[in-house]
Amino acid sequence: MKAQDVRDIVFAHAIETAAPNEALPNAARRDSITQEALHAIGKPQLQGSAGHKAFLQFLQVRAARIIQASQLPADVRQLLKHAPGVARWAPITILLAALVLGFVSHRISDPHRVDLLSMSLIGIVLWNVLVYGWLIARNVRKLLRPPRQPMALLQPTSGPESDAAPASSTGLLSRLQAKTTAKLRGSGLRPMALNFERNWWQVSQKSRHAQWLLWLHLGAAMMAVGALASLWITGLTKEYQIGWESTFLSAAQVQQWLNALFAPVQWLGLAPHWAPDEIQALQGWVSAAPGGDTSAAERWVKAYTALLAVLVIAPRLLLALWQGVRWAWLSRHMQLPLGQPYFANLQRDFGGLATQLVVVPYSLDITPERRSALAHYASAQYGAGVAIDLRPTLTYGAALPDLAITPPAQAVVLINLAATPEAEIHGELLSQLRNRYSANAQVWLWANDFAARNAGAPRRVEERTQLWQDFTAQQGLSAHLLGASSS
Repeated sequence: MKAQDVRDIVFAHAIETAAPNEALPNAARRDSITQEALHAIGKPQLQGSAGHKAFLQFLQVRAARIIQASQLPADVRQLLKHAPGVARWAPITILLAALVLGFVSHRISDPHRVDLLSMSLIGIVLWNVLVYGWLIARNVRKLLRPPRQPMALLQPTSGPESDAAPASSTGLLSRLQAKTTAKLRGSGLRPMALNFERNWWQVSQKSRHAQWLLWLHLGAAMMAVGALASLWITGLTKEYQIGWESTFLSAAQVQQWLNALFAPVQWLGLAPHWAPDEIQALQGWVSAAPGGDTSAAERWVKAYTALLAVLVIAPRLLLALWQGVRWAWLSRHMQLPLGQPYFANLQRDFGGLATQLVVVPYSLDITPERRSALAHYASAQYGAGVAIDLRPTLTYGAALPDLAITPPAQAVVLINLAATPEAEIHGELLSQLRNRYSANAQVWLWANDFAARNAGAPRRVEERTQLWQDFTAQQGLSAHLLGASSS
């Protein structure tokens, strides 16, 4: 989905999960809008990819109508128009700062010299080569071990204003939320606006990351351009002295180092090889090369220019082009966590079908009381039409059987919160769940028993819950608390 459409849906989600407010449509009005949206898209195909596209269209139409029906002040509508992100001046600042840094670095280190061992120019080359090595290693690691990143979930708007901005928000997101807080202070819509910022920040994370990488690659290229600009501009009004000096390196070692450093441009025929007698004669500083060649300094300037162009500027521009293409693609193909109850309810309204949950208890006997609590939780999350297919309990250490389900049915593993997560046992179970059912997989944590035994130690319940949520997130899934504070 395009970024603008996803932003509208995320904003509509923040409106619908906010506390009742006279500026926002009530439940009856939202139901009416749902019917209007269904009528507007007609009778679409409900199966396969066509059905998925039709459902996304329904979400877009409905979100636009929800926003239109809300009596939002100008500040809040402006927030929707300019979604939270990085200021527009940031790219220009990065590029100009990199250009100035490259220009100044050469001016400081080598004001009137063509130093064969120029630390400023060699430093730029080596730093970029290290970055390329890190990028290659990182991508190879991704190919061998794909990262398990759960899809960002849309959090409902908190009740009290003080809870709207999560305590875990740090860095740039915290500053963006503080800016919104200042604008909307005293407004009953402040929690909703902060929730929208938080959710959009999570949903757009991949696109924003590609955008940052685009600017950083361009900045690295501009730093090299700045260094070369300083090198050439200085040469217009000054006669460069060329040479080298070192306390520890001999002429033979300098020759080997320079030939290794300039090997790429030498292979391309853009610079000559360094001869031993040339290096020996240039030890110290001279205005011309041996034999009275006054163009020697110009030749060395061109050699360093070719080196930075081949090893820094060209690769960085190609990487920037790749990230720009990736950014454009991600901005047009954003994903929403359609397995969440919010979207599952809308899917039921869209398709006229109840959500089907295939629940597999793990090392947990299902008593009548637990069955009742399970049904109550499912109906509260997915509506009264939810259908639960409760499978036999898996014994501890047993592998996940083939559940023989197809989307939009969802696989749910029910685990007792009292158990401590074990990588060899629970990790393998969750890995099987994710690999087989991906986005249509969920983990529910049965909390009633553990919470009852630790009624006097709520901190322990919180720590165990956080432990399971972190463990589940490492497996590329998300955990939902069933019972205790969730009921």
